[in-house]
Amino acid sequence: MKFNIWTLLLQIINFAVLLFILKRLLYKPIREIMEKRRSLISKNLEEIEIAKREAEELKEKNQKELDRFKEMHLEMSEKMKEEVAEEKKRLLSETDKEAAMIIEKEKALFDSEKSRFEEKLKDMAVETVGLFAANLLTDITDEVLHRAIYRKSLNETVSIVSDIKRMAKGDEPVKIHIISAYPMNENEIVELQRTLESQYTGKLTLRTSIDKNLISGIQVRIYDSVYDFSLAGQIASLKIKIKENM
Repeated sequence: MKFNIWTLLLQIINFAVLLFILKRLLYKPIREIMEKRRSLISKNLEEIEIAKREAEELKEKNQKELDRFKEMHLEMSEKMKEEVAEEKKRLLSETDKEAAMIIEKEKALFDSEKSRFEEKLKDMAVETVGLFAANLLTDITDEVLHRAIYRKSLNETVSIVSDIKRMAKGDEPVKIHIISAYPMNENEIVELQRTLESQYTGKLTLRTSIDKNLISGIQVRIYDSVYDFSLAGQIASLKIKIKENM
């Protein structure tokens, strides 16, 4: 093949013309497109960076909010626990008070029942002692013992007359009721009346009756006052003393 220099030059010129045409027609638009794409990419990168920063800020803000929420939740939980504990304590306190009141009432009722039962036992014991003493004295007493007790009771006329003077109503006769375990004979009645009249200047009227429950001795009743000089009266006094000392 024969080399032709003119053909080569022509081809080079054609290629140069082609490059010039391509540069005029394609390079500038393509460059502009590339510049635009570069600018768009740069802008997008900036926007992405901004979005990333905003996302980080939002994340940080959200994390702070979450931490604050957790802190509030913890505080509320602690406060709720305290309130529940206080309420539980209050309820337990009220329950304890109610239980204490119930126990106190039960104790008061028990003490009352105990006192009543003890009092009943005392009464039964005292009555048993009194009944035993009465039966014993009834079996061993006789008219001789009765007369001896009666004679001893005459020594108490001074205090009886003193009360008669205090209770007497003007010139109205003072009525004296003598209750005896055994019948009083005429001499005893006269003796008793003389003894009283020797100490009292006013009028006296005596009335007698019999009550074997006295066992021995007498009772003297003037107005609403009773002077007991009988064994039954002594037993009653003994029962009172026993009950007081139990």
